[in-house]
Amino acid sequence: MAERALKRRKPTPGMAQNPAVLTTVPLDNLLTEIHRLLGPTWALPPYDNLLPAFLKPPSSRLQIEDLNYLVRKGAFDVPQGALGQEIFKSYIRHVHPHMPFLDLDLFSDAIFNRDPSRYDGEGISLLLFQAVMFAGVFFVDLKHLYAAGFLSRRSALEALFQRARALHDFDCEEDEFAVLQSLLLMTYWYENPDRNKDGRYWISICVSLASKVGLYPHDSNSKTVEGRFRNLLWWSMFTRDRLIALPLQEAPLIKNEVYLSLPIPTADDLEIFPPRSTYSSDYASSCYQDNENSLALIFIEKNQTVSLHQRRHVFMGLTLSKLDLDDWLEGLPDKIAFRPKPFLTPNDADLIFHVHCAWLQMVYCEIHSTLHRQLEFFAEHGDTPRRILSSDSPGCPVLRGAVEMTTVIEDLCQKHLICYLPTSSVAMVLRAGIIHIQQMCSGDAQVERKGLKGLLQCIRALQQLSKVYGCALFLTSILGGHGKEPLGSSPQDLLKSLDMETLDRLTSGYHESAASMVRIREPYDVDVIAQLRTRRESICY
Repeated sequence: MAERALKRRKPTPGMAQNPAVLTTVPLDNLLTEIHRLLGPTWALPPYDNLLPAFLKPPSSRLQIEDLNYLVRKGAFDVPQGALGQEIFKSYIRHVHPHMPFLDLDLFSDAIFNRDPSRYDGEGISLLLFQAVMFAGVFFVDLKHLYAAGFLSRRSALEALFQRARALHDFDCEEDEFAVLQSLLLMTYWYENPDRNKDGRYWISICVSLASKVGLYPHDSNSKTVEGRFRNLLWWSMFTRDRLIALPLQEAPLIKNEVYLSLPIPTADDLEIFPPRSTYSSDYASSCYQDNENSLALIFIEKNQTVSLHQRRHVFMGLTLSKLDLDDWLEGLPDKIAFRPKPFLTPNDADLIFHVHCAWLQMVYCEIHSTLHRQLEFFAEHGDTPRRILSSDSPGCPVLRGAVEMTTVIEDLCQKHLICYLPTSSVAMVLRAGIIHIQQMCSGDAQVERKGLKGLLQCIRALQQLSKVYGCALFLTSILGGHGKEPLGSSPQDLLKSLDMETLDRLTSGYHESAASMVRIREPYDVDVIAQLRTRRESICY
């Protein structure tokens, strides 16, 4: 025992062997522990010069290694000057009316005015600012991205998304409501099919965080500024959840019982476009002009429409939803009802309003078609005879929904406005195209010609959408477009050019989807694909 006690104790790694600390022994290993206890001293240069004055610095809990990584990832690089202004203008025009939770006054003053004295250390969330820039890039003119050094819209989107994602992954933002806003905007992202962090992934995190912080609409606080903000944020999340689930043919994450007890919001409850300061109102007012109340009404009506989308395969529930949808259409205010127009005045406000009216109509057509596809499934397995899509049933609601959808698409394509639709529009166009292909298999020459015309219009629409959404080009090839205009094709030629293998991969029979924005799971749709495969094989062999 004595010998063991006399043995020299092995020194702890990083400490000197002698009691006195030698100057040759580094103490760098203690910095991390000091930073953990006291917080890092990263506010010193160069970090304090990386961000504009109107942005809040990231959380002080971040360690120096994390900050160095974020700098290398470009998380502190924010679009400024002309690029930042143009991106934010696109955000105001084409993103804010869909999810109107952003303080336009605060952001406009920061981006257009840049008055540092206004913020006094508070400022705008860096994470939220990067998320706003990311969402706006979808719709900004390419010339601004080229001028900033980006080679394509895709490269700009990926760069800006990775900045926001890095800030989120490192918990740079402590304000949970700013994180919720950012996550909703990050749902615009779609990745390669072999990755799983698409819009569905980000909305699931958003819904989980909203439940944690108790985000829920309440009548009691709807008249306060904070209460209206919380209500707007919740209804934006609700709508986004439904519109992500709809093209994927999956169940929404927010359960029916959560919102069924809620009163329908009104424009007064939400105050979607509150009064703004004199300076910041200039551009927003020029975008919306006299349409602000109508755009607010579109947001509210869209909430009512998407609430009718359910994945419960209960015949009675689907029937009631169908009746409610019919009532909704009948009661839709005429001023926001979509009407195809031969031409529009070259006025930003009128163009923006027309796109949003068209989008509301497309959402209605998709939900109408989805409900009837599900009802068709029950009819096939029940006593009610199933209606076959053919020349003998021109009133088939699924076909009628596809025709109405194509009418909206054609109008937007003629006016070169279809590129301003949200991501969910890609799946809607694809599904309408598949129904038109089914028309081409009817055996009736007149019906086949109508189906061919509708399919060609869907292909043109996907080709235009591919300028914004890369997966649209991929879906164009599935329908036989192959990046060119198939105007002279016959129904038989287009059936031969269908990519049936990829269509099969989009069905529920496969674990991996061919795209992260659309899947084919409904039994009705799977049956349509099977019919197309049989018809194509009879032509090719």
